[in-house]
Amino acid sequence: METKQEILNINGISTHTYQLGNQSLSSKTIVIIPGNPGLGGFYIPFAHELYNLFNENISILVISQAGHSPPLKHCFTLNEQIEHKLQAIKQLVPNNSNHQLILIGHSIGAYMVLNMLDKLENKLNRAFLLFPTIERMGESDAGQRFIRLYPILIYLLPFLCFIANILLPFDWLKRKIISYYFSQSPVNDREILIDTVLYDLLNPLAIKNLLQMANEEMSVVKKRNDEIIKRPSGTGNNSYIHPESDEYGRRHFSISSNQNQHETTEDDNENQNDKPNILLSSSKAKWFDAVRTVKQLKENKVRYY
Repeated sequence: METKQEILNINGISTHTYQLGNQSLSSKTIVIIPGNPGLGGFYIPFAHELYNLFNENISILVISQAGHSPPLKHCFTLNEQIEHKLQAIKQLVPNNSNHQLILIGHSIGAYMVLNMLDKLENKLNRAFLLFPTIERMGESDAGQRFIRLYPILIYLLPFLCFIANILLPFDWLKRKIISYYFSQSPVNDREILIDTVLYDLLNPLAIKNLLQMANEEMSVVKKRNDEIIKRPSGTGNNSYIHPESDEYGRRHFSISSNQNQHETTEDDNENQNDKPNILLSSSKAKWFDAVRTVKQLKENKVRYY
């Protein structure tokens, strides 16, 4: 399936989008909200895996984070990013009762999806949160390290990108070097992955924006919003999926579910959210982890919370 990519104007914001399938011929649109970096191109292998799992006509839309792709001078807050995704869905997804909307949020994109549920209640069929970072990010080991290093990284990494572009002034040379890294990636996705690194990830503006957004995540994403998590939305089948451990918390506890029936776990205690010694933020997993997860979804081997 060929990927259609465009830079669209979403409420005055230039936004890089990727689409698989034809929405006018499909009954479902799956919208993928990236994590951080919010570069939609990195999610194309995942989107292709997902598309190939369906035996029906669907469309998949990947919406890059505002200011990340294409890189913009303005750094958008988390609330602005959420509003940006709502506007993108309003503008790009068919608005009729026969067309179903499925949301997939990855990492901080899962936090955004949770905060979008109420406003999309009438058109949302289901939401999946892959490796969600929805609480206590600044309390984790990785979060603490980032907070300590942020005053250095915010200047160092954009400067290193600037130097790299000076030392390697020719795009063909950078493209050749980057292509070695993606040599094992699917052939059909390779050019998009290379372009994503070349034009977005190696841009000092993009690096600055994603670091500033990560810094805000540490201070804003604190207490888990159990009220939203427990409240049914759409069909009431929202799924929360994460590995047993990751760099954002050495130990994982399952999060609350709005499934009709679910396994009782350590995290079912009413006041669990107030215990300071428990880190519950889930993984900043890369897209290839999400690819494995979607395969598990089909085989029903994934754990639901």
